[in-house]
Amino acid sequence: MEQTRLEKIAAMVKKMPVEAVLITSPVNRQYATTFPSSAGACLVTEQGDGYFFTDFRYIEAAEKAAAPQGYQVQMVTGGDYMTPLAALLKKHQVKTLGYEDRRMSVSAYHQYEQALPCRLTPLGGRLEEVRQVKEEGEVECIVIAQRMAEAAFEELLPMIRPGVTEKQLAAELNYRMLCHGAEGMSFDIIAVSGPNSSMPHGVPGERQVQKGDFITFDFGALYKGYHSDMTRTVAVGEVSEEMRQVYDTVLRANVACCQEMKAGCIGGDIHQLALDIISKEGYGEYFQHGLGHSVGLEIHEDPRASLNGTAKLECGNVLTVEPGIYLPGKFGVRIEDMIWLSPDGPKNLTNAPKELLIL
Repeated sequence: MEQTRLEKIAAMVKKMPVEAVLITSPVNRQYATTFPSSAGACLVTEQGDGYFFTDFRYIEAAEKAAAPQGYQVQMVTGGDYMTPLAALLKKHQVKTLGYEDRRMSVSAYHQYEQALPCRLTPLGGRLEEVRQVKEEGEVECIVIAQRMAEAAFEELLPMIRPGVTEKQLAAELNYRMLCHGAEGMSFDIIAVSGPNSSMPHGVPGERQVQKGDFITFDFGALYKGYHSDMTRTVAVGEVSEEMRQVYDTVLRANVACCQEMKAGCIGGDIHQLALDIISKEGYGEYFQHGLGHSVGLEIHEDPRASLNGTAKLECGNVLTVEPGIYLPGKFGVRIEDMIWLSPDGPKNLTNAPKELLIL
């Protein structure tokens, strides 16, 4: 039987020199309890006791969401988290408490340090490590978000024509993802055309699309807090021989890496495969970003497939594969899919076609 998230976190605690952990960041609170909120705190002990504190605004919803996950839900008043936390720490004889040093402000740390009857020790990235292996329910949320994004993109394609601006295309894509049920965008949409497409993270502007342009779209939808992420590059009217060669090279790198992205592989090795394919065609210096990153409750998670990546990929990881070539002042091409390392092998979660599309 699969461990609950509370059990996974308790097991993590047992491996550390602490008796309990304090979870204060919104993203890790949501992971721990399945409940999203702008305010709250979790306490998890090595024995598996879980407590969730929040205020009046969220108490009813928190009881419905967090209690079934094994948490005792308590309401705080006046923003006072310290008093009930201190009482529980004494009850469980907690002498050393793990805290989210990577996500907590210095001022918040000092407040907890002064108010709680124990020593605080940093967790580093251990909670994020627990989140790396996705449950099937998490993958289902990512897939739903991805289908929303794909449906919106399919509806956008007929609107891509000379004269429309990058901003208009980005706004339309945003609107259509919301219409398909997205809670929001995974990140600010990238929609860049012509010479602007040579900037991997270019910002949509007032430039009007022209015949002979490449347009790169990088976007994703949110569903129940989970992100999707995809990139497609399309052409308008016509392409030059060089444009076709670059596109075909990026596509071959994408396909090869999607096939090789397997549990047990080293992320850096998959990146090197893409770099080798691109370099063989003479474009190696124009591929300078990492091949891919994990996706989940955050758009950029670990493990990653980057040049110096040493992490071994695990069953349950969901990673992007996004090789690209960017020729300054001319154009750029990126093609991005998401791969789930499932118990039955790698599965591409992206359904959108990726052969060169000339509109």
